[in-house]
Amino acid sequence: MRKTLSLLVALVATLALASTALGAITFHSGPTVTWNNDGSATATGDLSGLGNTPATASLSITTQYTYTCQNPGGNVAPGQKSVGVVGATSTQTLSTDKNGRATLNVTAFPGTPADTISGKQAGCPNGNWTGVNPTAGATTATLTITQGGKVIYTNTYTKP
Repeated sequence: MRKTLSLLVALVATLALASTALGAITFHSGPTVTWNNDGSATATGDLSGLGNTPATASLSITTQYTYTCQNPGGNVAPGQKSVGVVGATSTQTLSTDKNGRATLNVTAFPGTPADTISGKQAGCPNGNWTGVNPTAGATTATLTITQGGKVIYTNTYTKP
């Protein structure tokens, strides 16, 4: 009985350590998101704690656009809400060295807003209106690191 209990305790302790090891990353530098002149964003950093399990970093940019409402007669009025446009998500496989350390360096580009959207999407008075002339507002970049199918890090950075 005592031997069985000792084995059970050892098994539980091993499982607890294994589950905390997955995703217990440490950043030695960064993560830092830099906004580039072309509208893209680059996330960089140096991290460890990945072990031998593959990990993936992904970065995406979301820009909120406000549209002007235009009725069928061509009259315009400011829109009431913004619409998020997400660019293509860029990914990087984080290759680890023997110590589970990796270098993060991934760049994402913003999406392009549609020239026109429905009046409902733009927050216009009714569905007969159309959202036109998109104007860029707040822009964010979201960095997510996954490992073993689980998110081990995520953060959203706002463009200054």
